[in-house]
Amino acid sequence: MKNIFNKAFLALALLSLTLTGCLKDKGFENYQYGINDPDTQPPGVGFPFAAKGMNGYGLDVSGSPQTVAELTFLNLNAGNPAPADITINLAIKSTELIGAYNTANGTNIQILPSTLYTMPSTVTIPAGARNVIVPLVVTSTLSLNPNIAYGVAVQITSASGNYIVAENLKNLLIQFSIKNKYDGVYNLTGYHNRTPYTFPYQTTMHMVTSGPNAVYFFWPLVGGVGHPIGIGPNNALSWYGPVVAPVVVFNTGTNLVTNVFGSDPAGPPITMFTGAGSRVGRWDPATRNMTVDWNYNNNPLRAFFDDLQYLRAR
Repeated sequence: MKNIFNKAFLALALLSLTLTGCLKDKGFENYQYGINDPDTQPPGVGFPFAAKGMNGYGLDVSGSPQTVAELTFLNLNAGNPAPADITINLAIKSTELIGAYNTANGTNIQILPSTLYTMPSTVTIPAGARNVIVPLVVTSTLSLNPNIAYGVAVQITSASGNYIVAENLKNLLIQFSIKNKYDGVYNLTGYHNRTPYTFPYQTTMHMVTSGPNAVYFFWPLVGGVGHPIGIGPNNALSWYGPVVAPVVVFNTGTNLVTNVFGSDPAGPPITMFTGAGSRVGRWDPATRNMTVDWNYNNNPLRAFFDDLQYLRAR
């Protein structure tokens, strides 16, 4: 059983739990999914979420500042913590990068007006650390149209010392939309039917807006997208890594789940599970609880059965 916890994420606090991964998948074994092993590569810096292309993020309707933290952490991709402060320069490249994304994907994401957010042009990974949060603050959403998606693109332009900027992790694209009704903090319980990893799981999960009728799994325990496999021997909470993280799509009229897909295009295919033992996926407007069954690799023996109890607004 291979520990597939990406070293970029190991820098984040994992409370008192030990997380391991157990996916026998060639793409994971040869680092096709995620970042190459920094022990064998030149030391560099990058945004982990840049690998996903576009990242959805929901905002409240508010005249107060909202800080985007879940997506904007910047990692040191090296085997050891920074021996000295590393200065990293950033630039807003929304016009070029959002425009190119729209052209390539047939989307119509509008540029978020520069008067509505702030972001530093320089950040520092301090000596002894492995990452830093880039504080992107949206100052107000009162003037935003809830039916329009807005985008910001941040580029790493340089890093001090001998650190290189990872080409595939330098451009972070974020699509903002007003939070949908499915967004929130939930208590996730469930199980995975893959033998012998049929352990139950229970953990706090953030379901984050990704458009008007979709949410993705953001696991605060690991500081990124992801989904548990379960509690195994020695109370180890296992997972398949950040590339196995579903997006759940609803019909806003019926609140039924209409689709489930993977948030990382480099990961294994994820689909709504409709095989033996599956349930009707839905969101209950009375309780705000959610039920969703999904699987990966189109394999009925690689299914997850999730119950999400709504706790509070995110």
